[in-house]
Amino acid sequence: MAHEEYIQIGVTAMRGPGGEFLPAVPLYIKAEDSAQAGEETLIHDIGRLLARRMKAYVDGCGRAGIMPEG
Repeated sequence: MAHEEYIQIGVTAMRGPGGEFLPAVPLYIKAEDSAQAGEETLIHDIGRLLARRMKAYVDGCGRAGIMPEG
């Protein structure tokens, strides 16, 4: 029997009756060539998105005349 590999793609947590989060559970997909290619694309896309958000933040701070923290 071949050993199947999985890639963790995130976590999820349900809420209890009182609104509190229950323990987080990891989410996995089967590791296939298409999944690994998608992972590379996601890493590239998320980096671009976060860079744009940071630029908008820094530009907004500049327009407001304040220095961003960090």
